[in-house]
Order: sequence, then C-alpha cells, then structure tokens
Amino acid sequence: MTVSGATDAHRSPALQRVGVACVLIAMVVGIVFSVVFYRHPVWVIDRVIDARLSLAGFHSENVRVGPYRVHYFVGGKGTPLLLIHGLGARSEDWTSEMPSYAKSGFRVYAIDLLGCGRTDRPNIAYTIGQQVDLIQGFLTAVHVEKADLIGWSMGGWVALEFALQHPERVDRLVAMDSAGLKFQTSLSPDVLEPNNIPQLKRLETVLMAHTYYIPGFVQRDLLRRMERNRPVVHRTLQSLLREDGDLAGRLGQLRMPVLLVWGAEDALIPPSVGMRIYGAIPQSVLELYFDCGHMGPATCSGRIVPRVIDFLRSQPPMQRAEFHY
Repeated sequence: MTVSGATDAHRSPALQRVGVACVLIAMVVGIVFSVVFYRHPVWVIDRVIDARLSLAGFHSENVRVGPYRVHYFVGGKGTPLLLIHGLGARSEDWTSEMPSYAKSGFRVYAIDLLGCGRTDRPNIAYTIGQQVDLIQGFLTAVHVEKADLIGWSMGGWVALEFALQHPERVDRLVAMDSAGLKFQTSLSPDVLEPNNIPQLKRLETVLMAHTYYIPGFVQRDLLRRMERNRPVVHRTLQSLLREDGDLAGRLGQLRMPVLLVWGAEDALIPPSVGMRIYGAIPQSVLELYFDCGHMGPATCSGRIVPRVIDFLRSQPPMQRAEFHY
C-alpha cells in the first residue's frame, strides 16, 4: 500500500502536467481556428462541407470534357442521377440532398457547370446551349448513356433544354424553381450581382422565404467570393437576357416523366412560371411547397427529397397531378 501510494503520488504531478499541456494545446487550436474562421469563414465552411460529403461516401473528381477540366462530386451505386445547379452556384449546393439520393439507390453525379465551382472558366458567352453541350460531353466522359436529371433554377433550364435536344439520354427529369420561360418581374437583373452588404441582404430576401442571421464577417467573405465569380455571373446573365431560344412552344415535345418542384414563396421565379410549364407538358407532375422560396431545394430538402425519390422510383411513373404541401 505504501509503495502504491508513493507511485500514485509521483504520477499525480506528471498527470497534471499532461492535463495542463492538453488544455493549452486545445486553447491554442481553438484560438487558431477562431482566427482562421474569422478571416476566412467561407473557406472553413467549405472544408466542413467537403468533410460531410466525404463521410457520406462522395468523392471530388475531375474529368476532361473537350478542352475543359470539369469538376464534380460522385457517390452511391445504382441508377445514374445528374444534379445541375443554378446561376452563380456550384455542386456543393446539393449537399443537403446528395446523401439521401445515394442511400436510395442512385449513383449521384453533381457537376460544376462551366465557369462555376472548380470547373474551368473559359472566355465564352456562357449560354444555355454551351452548358447543354457540357452536359452531353460530361455524361459521355463518365460513361453514362442515360440518366435521371435534376436541375435547379438555371440548371432546370439546362436540364429541360438537354432533354429536348437529347431525349434518348434522359429517363426522368425534375425541374426545381426552373428558369426557361419569360415572365414579368419588378426585379432588375442586378439583384443577382450584389456589390455591398445591403445588396447582399436584398438578394437573401429574394432567394429565401425566411432570412437567417449571418454575421457581418461572413457576409463580407461571401461578397469577396462573389466578386471573384462576378465576370462569369454577369456574362451568363447577359446571355440569358438575350436568349431567344427559351422553352416556350417546345415543352410539349418532352415525352419522359417530368416533375416540377416549386417554392410557393419563390420571389425570383414565381410559381406562375411553374404552372405554365406544367400546363405545357401533358405528363408532368407539379408539387408546390408552402413556406419555401427559391432556395427551397436546400432549405426545405427534408420535405422535398422524399417526394423526388418517390417520383424517380414510382412504377408506373407518376403522371398529370398537382400537389400542395
């Protein structure tokens, strides 16, 4: 007992020193992380997203499509499913949805369109046609002959146009708050190109049914990223505004099952656009989600994703129905 007690007595100061060292290391790591997060919050958030996708079994990959290096995430096994983001966005914007699709038996590909995310930014006009050609080349490059497509906002336009030009490569199609038809709006195009925090907050109110508190240092970092993306966003907007080949008068040519998902509070592309697309595609299904805005596929993914999976898996395919949630 005496020897053991003496040993414990000798160990206690050593253990205390180890404990103090661990606390100091934790404090230093915490301080370093806080400084890094304060100076580069968007970079830190991106690393968290990468880790979340990696834990869900997704890998960041690059493939050559013509002269361009194209970045994408891929994960899961089963039916090929291609996710196409919108204007000024990137593949990571599907993070809240991708794991659910992969768990439901899909081989999920989330692509960065030309000029977006980690894909090349060539000196081109960034038209819908150029992005459609990219999708065609991408599917060939990853050896996918036919896939289900989900497009969000401008990505919905790309997906619908791709289905019109290459129907043999599309099994089922989901368009979420999709662009592609002209409509009257009081918003000016510059709402999508904020230069300062008040303009960024205005964009947030346009995109979301409910605004969220975002610290000023995060907003400033978001603006810095948007500044780097501004040339591509501006050039794309100009191409879209000049676009003569919109979808009007051609949607009735689609024969594959089509699901239209819309936020009832979408202030950027109103639900009336979804109703027009629904009216133009005889076999389409329309789902309207209350309390969701243009960012509904991300902010309301818990309600939307299960319904999308049901649509993609249903046998026989869902046809001509309208739902309000």
